[in-house]
Amino acid sequence: MDKYIQKLNFDFLTNQRVMQLIASIDEYRGKWNVVEKRENRYLKELRKIATIKSIGSSTRIEGAIMTDEEIQKLLKDVKITKFKTRDEQEVIGYYEVLELIFDNFSETQLSESCIKQLHQLLLKHSNKDERHRGGLKACQIKL
Repeated sequence: MDKYIQKLNFDFLTNQRVMQLIASIDEYRGKWNVVEKRENRYLKELRKIATIKSIGSSTRIEGAIMTDEEIQKLLKDVKITKFKTRDEQEVIGYYEVLELIFDNFSETQLSESCIKQLHQLLLKHSNKDERHRGGLKACQIKL
């Protein structure tokens, strides 16, 4: 194996230039790591904003009246175990399901069973929705 390894012998100026190029590559790599960390922070903030907007829009479709600001405040205090209003119950359930989806989307196989499980989690804090939690609503279409 040693017969295939050949030591490169450069003159002084070429050796200096190679060392400068290696240093530049190393410097670039260090800068890239800083940018990557900063971008990750921005992506986390965007995810947080998108989550709040999505929760607000989706729960308001169902009749909730909480504003995005109220939702953001509630999510900061997620340690609460008993939620006062149905709006709070729906918001927390929606948040928990979104986080589960974000964290596991690549391993999740979309199926009726999966949708029912997500619905079960979505309404786990809601007493009013106990009767159809984890099930599908019947759709009545009049023609």
